Amino acid sequence: MEKGGRIRSANCTARQRLAIIIPFRNRHPHLNILLRNLIPFLRKQMADATIFIIEQAPPTTFNRGALLNIGFLEALKTADFDCFLLHDVDLVPLNDRNFYRCGDNPRHYAAAINKNRFRLRYEHYVGGVVGFSKEQYIKVNGHSNLYFGWGGEDDDLAWRILNKTYKIDRYDNMTSRYLMIKHERDKGNSKNTERRNIMKSSSRRQDVEGLNSVKYKVNSVELCHLYTWINVSLNMTEILDAAPEYTKKDMWRLLREVHNGRIQR
Repeated sequence: MEKGGRIRSANCTARQRLAIIIPFRNRHPHLNILLRNLIPFLRKQMADATIFIIEQAPPTTFNRGALLNIGFLEALKTADFDCFLLHDVDLVPLNDRNFYRCGDNPRHYAAAINKNRFRLRYEHYVGGVVGFSKEQYIKVNGHSNLYFGWGGEDDDLAWRILNKTYKIDRYDNMTSRYLMIKHERDKGNSKNTERRNIMKSSSRRQDVEGLNSVKYKVNSVELCHLYTWINVSLNMTEILDAAPEYTKKDMWRLLREVHNGRIQR
């Protein structure tokens, strides 16, 4: 591996250059397990891949969607990647034929997780591991930045994909198998009780809220042996206040909790 977490074969030139984007906070044991499995997995596939860990600094409530947008933008500052694998830290691929490459449509890789008895949770589920070409992620405008806490951002993303007339591609359930590492919900990642209300405006705000509107501060970038580690800060008030006015009507409870100081900004 090269400094910064790049893996590539010495014997061939890959057709696509991959960025593996892992949103992160306080999951070091899971990250160690994932990397011990993911690096050999990518080597067997003769991939040209760079691993990016996007860590959200405390105390703001965890925002997975925003971190994935940030990972996309920060990765492109280092190289012109063709394919972006958005990868949860607690999911380990179990089949080497689960080929990490991008195609004509966004691809949902983690269709069969042990926690769900290796079955797809529901038709439009795109959680866990999903891949986009650069053009596809820009066209769908990435993830929404409005889902602080657990839940909502994946379903919002599914509608963004379908709204832009893409299909959601998947491998069969034997190929797309993953082991989910057991864990409790992280402190600072409580369930987003307003996620269904926020989702009401998903289609309407897609082109104005997402990848093209994410706000963040990069605190540090470290080129480690196994990955590029990027630590960032988010300001919840700043992100929510930048949302379209019609969306604020659907998330007024969340805004009230923030402004009253009951939720970490």
